[in-house]
Amino acid sequence: MAIKVNGTTVVDNARELANIASLDATTAATIGAAIGADYATAAQGATADAAAPAANPSFTGSITEEVFALTGTTPALDPANGTIQTCTLSGASTPTDGLATGESLTLMIDDGATNTITWPTMTWVNNAGAAPTLAATGYTVMAFWKVSTTLYGALVGDGS
Repeated sequence: MAIKVNGTTVVDNARELANIASLDATTAATIGAAIGADYATAAQGATADAAAPAANPSFTGSITEEVFALTGTTPALDPANGTIQTCTLSGASTPTDGLATGESLTLMIDDGATNTITWPTMTWVNNAGAAPTLAATGYTVMAFWKVSTTLYGALVGDGS
């Protein structure tokens, strides 16, 4: 079902509401009531390029990150799987770089006592510029992020 407001066709789902260039509060409420949802209020002031970030976004409430358990000995460090990743080593491992510029993730590695990691090419920003030694017990926690084509890593904590 389509709804027309001030000559603009609005379709009754959240993605297509991004086509509304500008709404006032009354029009937004009218659309929300017509489609039985509160999507219109969120679309207020949206532009044709809904992917453009807000200049000064603010959040209320909480942000929940996806937690993902890596498996195997050549896991991809890819934030699309989750921005918090865990890994219990099952042998010598060689993770691969799956980050695009502007992406980041936190990695928690367990069982560093008997296994080793060969890291992808990266710049370690602390720990004297070297890859960290994995904790013998508990988690070794690291943060990774990418700027342009450079992958960065930082030791957050060793869990011991």
